[in-house]
Amino acid sequence: MTDRFSDGDPTNNIPAGCDPALYDASQTNNSLYQGGDLRGVENALQSGYFNNLGVTALWLTPVVRNVWRCGFDSGGPKAGYHGYWAQDWLDIDPHLTSRKSLSGESYPDNAEGRMEHYRDFIKLAHAKGLKVIQDVVMNHAGPVFYYDQNGDGVFNLERQEEWIQPYQKNGFHANAKWADVPKWNIAKTQPDGPRELLGLKIASTGALSQLHSYGRKGYSDGSLTKSDGEEITCDFFSLRDFWTDPKGEYFDALVNEFVEIYHFYLSTAGVDGLRIDTMKHVHQGFWDAFTARLRQRLGPAAAEKILFGEVYDGNPSVLGKYTWRSDWQQHPEPALDSVLDFNFCFNARDYLRHPGAEFGSPAALEKSLQARSGTDSNNHAFYNPNPGADGLNAQQKIITFIENHDGLNRFRVAGITESRNRLAQALLLTLPGIPCLYYGTEFSMLDPLGKPGEDSETGRMMFYRQQGGPTLKEVEASPTFMEISKLTTLRAKLPVLRTGKLIPLWVDNAASSEDDGVFAFARASADGESFAVVVVNASAADRVTSDGTHEIHLPASLKTTGKILRPLLTTGSGDRPPVPDFDAAGPLRLPVPASSLVVYGASNILLK
Repeated sequence: MTDRFSDGDPTNNIPAGCDPALYDASQTNNSLYQGGDLRGVENALQSGYFNNLGVTALWLTPVVRNVWRCGFDSGGPKAGYHGYWAQDWLDIDPHLTSRKSLSGESYPDNAEGRMEHYRDFIKLAHAKGLKVIQDVVMNHAGPVFYYDQNGDGVFNLERQEEWIQPYQKNGFHANAKWADVPKWNIAKTQPDGPRELLGLKIASTGALSQLHSYGRKGYSDGSLTKSDGEEITCDFFSLRDFWTDPKGEYFDALVNEFVEIYHFYLSTAGVDGLRIDTMKHVHQGFWDAFTARLRQRLGPAAAEKILFGEVYDGNPSVLGKYTWRSDWQQHPEPALDSVLDFNFCFNARDYLRHPGAEFGSPAALEKSLQARSGTDSNNHAFYNPNPGADGLNAQQKIITFIENHDGLNRFRVAGITESRNRLAQALLLTLPGIPCLYYGTEFSMLDPLGKPGEDSETGRMMFYRQQGGPTLKEVEASPTFMEISKLTTLRAKLPVLRTGKLIPLWVDNAASSEDDGVFAFARASADGESFAVVVVNASAADRVTSDGTHEIHLPASLKTTGKILRPLLTTGSGDRPPVPDFDAAGPLRLPVPASSLVVYGASNILLK
């Protein structure tokens, strides 16, 4: 979350013409801007911070120019610090950009200059070996128009009914009018025609600046969690929903406009992929058309880009649906490359996100991982098994996470220990998927206002505060940063931790009616020659994967003869005695210290 990482350039905290009241200099009010910007991320890039952590890509919250204040969002008035209230899709928000480059050269004070800074940021990330994922929104714009409820032709800012109108199932609200509040950057959506940026002529048609591109149906309370169709056609509170119905008169114009815009970002600006927001609130036919047309426009370069989406749902059949086209019988190729795995997130949190020494069962987590290869009652795979242009399928590119910027928010809240947070990140980094870390977790940053089992946005805190915050060096020296760094180094050295198939080995202690907190699994190459075993212990007591009757045996598909399992890493090991080697072919009575994760790698050395 760029506004909440580091304020590298204080001169952009109140851009020209912006309401000064929207910036909180104390960096404590989560409803206001706190000053984080691209320069703050650039400073970390230059220092080698992300390389030292083992990060290979940065996913930024949306960078496009936003509406700066919304009068009636969920929870009350807020500033658009997060980036999800777009106003101009071909401009970068001035809260994020600087007037001078890192080398001291001036950027023009306009959209061209801001885009030049964004391109330079991407070039710097690439020079450091990191890719850049741009978060994008095609479901809605910010509150760029109002509902003229009293018919006076004036946007009455204090009247909630002019920000939010009730959902109209049949028809639409015909009283929508473009708003113009400069200090909050509330204005007609842009671009409204062709643009030229970074030496490229962008053939925008201005579709986003036409009221007929919006549904204008108002807000349906509770629709965000519904699945009756209203969640697709309603506004998000006072955000303005695009009309994405493939049967709509202006559908092709809308799709083509977004293809034109994001082709520019993926090619000329140089971003490496898109994280697509609010997928299930858009007609699936829109995603069919957008992904197909965008890849066609990109040509061979499409193989180097990733398109993954946010489908806020724990059902693998719902998640996987978006990796298929809606007409998959005729077109079995992928729609999205992959999605964020909310099913994984929910079950990993149920296992580990408990106060003190409490823990849950990993059984549901194991099932969620197996569900990725599941099928529905018609034997249709949840996730599209057909490879994309890069040769990889949706399961191989699924994004795993255990916390994020939305309602789920921080893993570490009141009652959740730092050691439990480290254990959670270690689990994330050893299970299948592309692991995604949330900023600040590398320091086990605590959200003292959040509670387990409750959604909130209180974890959107400034990380590198101007007063009282840690320094880059302090974070890099912290136990959590160093432990994540060791795990990412091990992932780089041990390919099976990145691409190996999952083999569940141990979930419950069969001698007890209660779970013992232990989860053991193997990651193995397709030929069974290379493998690793990972044992997780969520309990506060030392455990062993044996109860005297039941023991772990690696499956016959793995080539265990003449190999040992040698411990490569033990999280939170401290001064504990070292974990011993084991004969890979024998029963594995694997010890794991309290609140730890141990990674064993197969080695071709005979035990004496």
